[in-house]
Amino acid sequence: MTAGADLRSLRPLLLAGLGNPDRGDDGFGPAVLARLARLSLPESERIVCARPLDLLDHWPGRRLAIVVDAALGEEPGRLRRLEPLTEGLPRPASSSTHGLGLAEAIELGRSLGLLPARLIVYAAEGLDFSPGAPLSAPIAAAVEEAVARIAEECRG
Repeated sequence: MTAGADLRSLRPLLLAGLGNPDRGDDGFGPAVLARLARLSLPESERIVCARPLDLLDHWPGRRLAIVVDAALGEEPGRLRRLEPLTEGLPRPASSSTHGLGLAEAIELGRSLGLLPARLIVYAAEGLDFSPGAPLSAPIAAAVEEAVARIAEECRG
């Protein structure tokens, strides 16, 4: 069974992009969601959240949420697909430029019983999070890869 076929039973799904498009590679999540909005993906809600804590308002009652975020890391542009409810988040994806990171939001959601049934995270390792900077070339390439992978997964 492909990942997409498995996801068909979990609709409607939540697609969430984290980050600030005015802080360089932190704009990865919003950039991916902007591109996904141009595609005809079935039964999905798309939101952009500046902070991971905002996800706690959107997760309850969801069967599936896909979160897209930039991560601090050593390999700019590397895209990772993670399922943190079953495998945890590795160190690079748990670091955050948002103050409270995604890993902390997940743990808070777990404590409060607010998590979706299934959570998938697409995290790209960023290079430059400076105010006013555009997306770096490695992250711009990761946007296209993330869009293709998420669209394929959602279409099943």
